[in-house]
Amino acid sequence: MKGSYEGLLFSLVSMITMGISNYLYKRSTEVLGATNTTFFSYLFSVIIAMLIWSLFREQQPFTYTDLFWPALLAVFLFISVWTFNYAVQFIDVSVATTIRSLGFVVTILLAIFISHEKLSTKDWIAVVFAVIAVSLFGSTKS
Repeated sequence: MKGSYEGLLFSLVSMITMGISNYLYKRSTEVLGATNTTFFSYLFSVIIAMLIWSLFREQQPFTYTDLFWPALLAVFLFISVWTFNYAVQFIDVSVATTIRSLGFVVTILLAIFISHEKLSTKDWIAVVFAVIAVSLFGSTKS
């Protein structure tokens, strides 16, 4: 597989920075509250994204109608963060994070039913083990 080392490295960095983000989110909400944390993180993200985009954007041509996809993505990402903010007001952040981390199941179901992708037996076993692992890890009982 071409570039698999680079892909694994970038995936690892993504995983580490997501974990750091989740940790920092909890600390920030303790100081600013969930809605303020979300607003300011989005504000700072826009500034960072504009800088990165201006320096490294793809030179791939697109039309304004192609912007439907990132706009739809932004709506769902926003709803995910916004509803998570409300969830942590009612349940422990570790429980909310565990439930949210099961989002890969939704991705799999969408891939199967909308994109007609097929999972092998090995894939299904991995999904079951992953769901069990996430559920056990997020369990509030010791």
